[in-house]
Amino acid sequence: MKTKLFIGKTGERYSILLNDKGMPLDYPNLFVTTMYRNDGQASSSCQKALEHVSFLLEVCNGLEIYVEERTARGEFLTHEEIQRIVYFAGITREATKAKLKATSSNVTKLKVAKPRMLETARYSIVAEKKEDKVYWQTKYNRVSVFSRYVSWLEKYHHPYAETRTEFYFTELRPQKNEGPTYGEMLEVATYKSLTSEECAIFLDRIRPDYSDNPWNDESIKVRNYAMFMFMWALGVRLGECLNVKLQDLVVKKGKRYVVIRRNADDINDSRVNQPKVKTNGRSLALSPKLQKILDDYIYEHRANLQNVATNEFLFVSHRVRKGKLNPLSISAVEKIFAQLSETMGFHVHPHRLRHTWNDRFSEAMDKAIAAGKTNEEKSEADRCQLMGWRQGSSMSLVYASRHNSRRAMTLSLNMQDADFAMKESIEYDDDLPF
Repeated sequence: MKTKLFIGKTGERYSILLNDKGMPLDYPNLFVTTMYRNDGQASSSCQKALEHVSFLLEVCNGLEIYVEERTARGEFLTHEEIQRIVYFAGITREATKAKLKATSSNVTKLKVAKPRMLETARYSIVAEKKEDKVYWQTKYNRVSVFSRYVSWLEKYHHPYAETRTEFYFTELRPQKNEGPTYGEMLEVATYKSLTSEECAIFLDRIRPDYSDNPWNDESIKVRNYAMFMFMWALGVRLGECLNVKLQDLVVKKGKRYVVIRRNADDINDSRVNQPKVKTNGRSLALSPKLQKILDDYIYEHRANLQNVATNEFLFVSHRVRKGKLNPLSISAVEKIFAQLSETMGFHVHPHRLRHTWNDRFSEAMDKAIAAGKTNEEKSEADRCQLMGWRQGSSMSLVYASRHNSRRAMTLSLNMQDADFAMKESIEYDDDLPF
């Protein structure tokens, strides 16, 4: 089974689940259409729900629990079967395939009448490696979709039947306080922002005139440089960067701005995997130097591309395909960053630039607070506005974690220096009995 994403006539991105022969699966696609798409949920939510349903069906088939056929006959899942299904929701798909294959071979060998050995074989799959486990949020989301899909099947075939399926799934679902959230895990993970030395290397290697620039074509060098500096200077997400159109570069009262817009299912966007603006829309001021970089790319290089008039996006592919110039795709930018990383000798990706921007913002705000130009509350409100977060969002704490940790470390070292200075200034009396 696999999911396929396509673009509708209205620009809507929509996913369907196909079987091994490439044919749409009836129940999963109807389920997602009625319960997710018609409920106004995002295309990414629909796609993720299909992936969870696909995983559920793989697990059930491996356990020889044919849930769709059985539900149609009125044979609902037992508590024991749901327990076995939920177990696999807590491990990776790769580990699931291996364990189902091993379990299947073990059960085949133990078909003799030895109930105790059969039970031993059935539950021997419980022990797994740490790397095979998934985060509790992943298991929570999987079990939630499992429960919703199986309950939907039951209501679809037997609308008046009373079952305990949803209760059993919910009972086995992880509690929301069972571990750190994704944001908390991000905060304690290895910092994503660039060090000061890496920043210097990055800014040097992205220059179009750098001797070992990884791209040969001059216009591509300039485009990539403009894109790098756009993300570096503004701290925007990759999706926000790739969604910018020429009309979003505006002038207000003599100053230049870029308008970040939310435009899901844009009918004029030919990319199936459309870059998304996940944050709030906002206007960001452009400095004169950043304006010059963008203008150089737009008027001296972008304007010379074939069929460029048919494309309204700021950053575009420089290859014409089927007589059409396409906007730059997510996969293309990921490849560009991979090529740059190889040149620099360390890994850099778009989100590291966003984290680095927040480090630089924190440093600037510390100086402004020390000079009495602002305060902690106003600076965090400004950060939320510039990043597109709602006011009071906890995301500011996540992105400022590296700077806060470094500041705390500096304060700790200063305290230690003061403590030892005080100790060394003490004049001890040699006659003291200790």
